Amino acid sequence: MKAFRFRLDRLLKLRERSEQERARALGDALRAEEERRLAVEAAKTRLERIGNQLEGTSSGIHTAGTLRLWRMTAAAAAEHVEHVESSHRDASGAVEKEQERFREARKDRRVVERLRERRAAAWLTDASREEQKDIDDVSLRRRHGGEDQ
Repeated sequence: MKAFRFRLDRLLKLRERSEQERARALGDALRAEEERRLAVEAAKTRLERIGNQLEGTSSGIHTAGTLRLWRMTAAAAAEHVEHVESSHRDASGAVEKEQERFREARKDRRVVERLRERRAAAWLTDASREEQKDIDDVSLRRRHGGEDQ
């Protein structure tokens, strides 16, 4: 009996490789999104610290230049928070796109894989029928051969 051979094995290997590449890209996107999320947290913590420092200085007497500098620092920190939040949103969008691409690659691979499984099952059924037919033929020959003697 000849071995099962799936003619679309190359396509299956390509789909598997594509799925692996998509998984790698998704992992990179998730890491980038996590880094940006941590940057957002750090920026918010810094802004909060600056706000606490400004509240603590309100009781003392300070020069106009110092107060202006603190306000500019707070404004720059707030702008930085907005920037890293925007960057985080972009990274989250990239993660969603990569997840969709990964799902598509997985689906494409599974389609070919299921086709392979079905063809293997059909081949096994046909091979079993052929084998049973051969066994029946041998049995019939023996039975008829034994009656002739």
